Amino acid sequence: MTTLKIATIQYGLSDLHSAEHYWELMAEKLQEAVRQEAELVVLPEYVTAHLLSLVPTMNNEEACRYLDSFTTAYCDFFERQSKETGMVIAAGSHICQEADSYVNTAFMFFPDGRVETQNKFHLTPEEKHRWLLKGGDSLNIIHTRWGKAAILTCYDIEFPEIARIAAARGVELILCPSYTDSAAGYHRVRHCCQARAVENQLFVALSGIVGSLPVSRPQIDEGHCQAGVFAPCDVPFPNDGILISGRLNENMAVYATVDFSELDKNRKHGVVAPFYDRRQDLYEREEKA
Repeated sequence: MTTLKIATIQYGLSDLHSAEHYWELMAEKLQEAVRQEAELVVLPEYVTAHLLSLVPTMNNEEACRYLDSFTTAYCDFFERQSKETGMVIAAGSHICQEADSYVNTAFMFFPDGRVETQNKFHLTPEEKHRWLLKGGDSLNIIHTRWGKAAILTCYDIEFPEIARIAAARGVELILCPSYTDSAAGYHRVRHCCQARAVENQLFVALSGIVGSLPVSRPQIDEGHCQAGVFAPCDVPFPNDGILISGRLNENMAVYATVDFSELDKNRKHGVVAPFYDRRQDLYEREEKA
């Protein structure tokens, strides 16, 4: 199988009436993806933080505990949706407890019941010093019917080392669920997604949160995003490497069909080959200088 239709979501914050209302909205987005014949859906980082709008303002420790209380419901919902729709669902990220810490974990649900997870590696200053989250320490290479994938959550994509390691292990699709609350934050993530696609000659799918809550919360107030699917800026892809992108800050989904055989063409016949032309001997020597 060389082609894959991806739905990547610009998830709009809105007024929630209940937890049931949240799951209904999520089911509607997934049903839209089914109608568009998507095979993989990519949801944003902190997608369950929308549920904080149902309760009074909390401090970060209380918010972590509250969000973790939805972990079973979250997993049950997306496991059921994946089985019923036949889609693979990269269900954004969710704060949950792991041992004696809280982590920002991305989940990926498969129709056969398999669940893959990836803890966010690189925590922002807010996540480290205010949320007191724990960073991940192991890269999960996810095997799928279309090839190998990896999840680099938001800030993770700004570090080229981990994406290069994933590519060296055979990954041809990186998923980047994000939540950025400023234009600057969004552009950092967006430009790094495109850089990782160029450097490693692979596909990157970006999703994010958009809009704002009627009453802001310290943990989530507004989102800024233009979701997209990106490729190398070289033949046989578009000159700008953009396969699809959404309308800025609009609640919507964008769809792109990627063909992994075109990555093979790019790696063999592209004008440049940055994945293969890297000088590892030079880099290692200069690092020691």
